[in-house]
Amino acid sequence: MTIDNLPLSGVYLPLVTPFFEGEVDYDSIERLLARYRGSGIAGLVLLGTTGESPVLSSDESERIVDFVSTVLQGSLLLYLGVSGNDTRSVAATVKRGNRLAVDGYLITAPYYNRPTQSGLIAHFDAVVSETDRNVIVYNIPYRTGVNIHNDSLFELVDRNPQIVGVKDSSGDIKQTLELLRESRDRLSVLAGEDHLFFTSVALGGAGGILAAAHIEPEAFVRVFDELRKGDVHAALAQWDQLSPWIPLLFGEPNPAPLKVWLADQGYVRSPECRLPLSAVSQRLVEELRRRLPREVDSLAGEGSRS
Repeated sequence: MTIDNLPLSGVYLPLVTPFFEGEVDYDSIERLLARYRGSGIAGLVLLGTTGESPVLSSDESERIVDFVSTVLQGSLLLYLGVSGNDTRSVAATVKRGNRLAVDGYLITAPYYNRPTQSGLIAHFDAVVSETDRNVIVYNIPYRTGVNIHNDSLFELVDRNPQIVGVKDSSGDIKQTLELLRESRDRLSVLAGEDHLFFTSVALGGAGGILAAAHIEPEAFVRVFDELRKGDVHAALAQWDQLSPWIPLLFGEPNPAPLKVWLADQGYVRSPECRLPLSAVSQRLVEELRRRLPREVDSLAGEGSRS
């Protein structure tokens, strides 16, 4: 199976949730959607960790999804982030989400409880059974405390046809390489570590879910397209322009540094996050402003730059 006929492929953007004076800022969401809908990305992930889902109420979350889907009118694929460490609660969230205009779910491994592999399989079986929409499994052990082994993931795929992809943030290059090799005819592997996007796609990955693609999304799409065409040299030349500044966005907890750039460009009114995330240090703010690319856009300047 090639990338072209995998269930999912391309660059997906885990959209930030803008806040202004403590409330969800829908005007800024609309500006972000205007920026990204024509950028070549394949879709958006709403209410992931980049979207600060843990600090949003269920009412806020549903209103955000309804707002985004109304604005976009099907012009981009929409995936809804769902996480939690109580299987019944996560399953209920997915079931409620079926009334929303989303194409599928990005479901994170349960955190803190550190279940066994059999517990992980039972958890996803129960959650995925609540929907017939596409599901992307999110494996990010350094946040959840538990690693979904490749064997467990493929067992889940065999049992649940809704599972069509994995966001791979395993942090283990050996596991990732084995996953890429074994998944080519079974599963879309989407890079979850932004700095490994080029490597993952070059080795057969289907794309990425990349917070860094808020900045110059067209360039990330070009990297993907050139690799898909087999022009590694062109892709690498583009990647060499992107890769030096990607680590800056994760120098302090995501999405706080990213929101500084978005506010500077006028895409959001404020860089604020909700606690427990706090303001970015002045040292990093200065480095972000010195090293990140600037955009000249008709939207820039409409937001707050003070």
